[in-house]
Amino acid sequence: MRALASFIMRGRMQASLVALAGNLVPLVSPAAVGLVALRRSFGEGLLILLWACLPLLAVLFLSSASHLVVTTSIVGMVVVLVAAEVLKGTVSWQLTLVTVLAFSAVAMLILGMTLAAEAAQVIADIQQIMVNLAGQPEPGVSPFYILMAVNAIGLGIETVNMNYVLGFLSWLTGLNVIASLLLARWWQSLLYNPGGFQQELHNLRFHVVIASALMLIVVICNLLPAEYMTWASMVGMPLLLSGVSFAHFGAKLLGLGTVWLIFMYVGLVLFSPLSMVLIAVGFLDSFLDFRTRLARSRG
Repeated sequence: MRALASFIMRGRMQASLVALAGNLVPLVSPAAVGLVALRRSFGEGLLILLWACLPLLAVLFLSSASHLVVTTSIVGMVVVLVAAEVLKGTVSWQLTLVTVLAFSAVAMLILGMTLAAEAAQVIADIQQIMVNLAGQPEPGVSPFYILMAVNAIGLGIETVNMNYVLGFLSWLTGLNVIASLLLARWWQSLLYNPGGFQQELHNLRFHVVIASALMLIVVICNLLPAEYMTWASMVGMPLLLSGVSFAHFGAKLLGLGTVWLIFMYVGLVLFSPLSMVLIAVGFLDSFLDFRTRLARSRG
């Protein structure tokens, strides 16, 4: 990873090449955009963004792929650039993560209105996949649509609607942006500030007002019909990341090793209620400051 980050920072040509070819590997292209924006300038990051979006634009205009899904990927690239600028200017993960949520949600709502026909077709396709999953799935079905259908079934949704689709796309966009920005910040730390990324991650803690607002929205979404659960997952991501950062801090302070962190990440994938536990930890930490208490208890 350090070698790849170093290659990106050698010059504009190298960064453009990684941004262009990185679409074949998850997170690489948006992380390259984020790294250039963090280290250099918004203009340089914008130029790399154009190279990263080139394959997506080709797919958008030259293939039959859903315009809604492809445009969502392009929006994710743009949000990475914006979030990188916010992080560089404020050095605040709090504001950066809130910015990611806001831009992701607003962008998806706008896409839902401007590409209403595309969204309706996506809804119909997912609904058909949900029916087919009870029997024999049709060949050639998009894995992305299957993922959305399986998630809807897991939430107990019988009829997919616009709220579910836009919420899922908002959650996916926010997740990709945050993961890409974390990767970009880690690369920057490896090259220019060893240990800085770990310190930032361990100190991620939200102000009580921000944490309360996020938690209130999560609770409200959980009380609404099941299709709003995707919005709850999207809004809860900052608190989830805060809970994960506390787990990293505790593991290092207590000398637990990486095996416990691996168990946590595996649990997040296989045991979905664990995410709500970590969201609760991130929320309560804003009021109780678990890190300071744990550090004091360790002398």
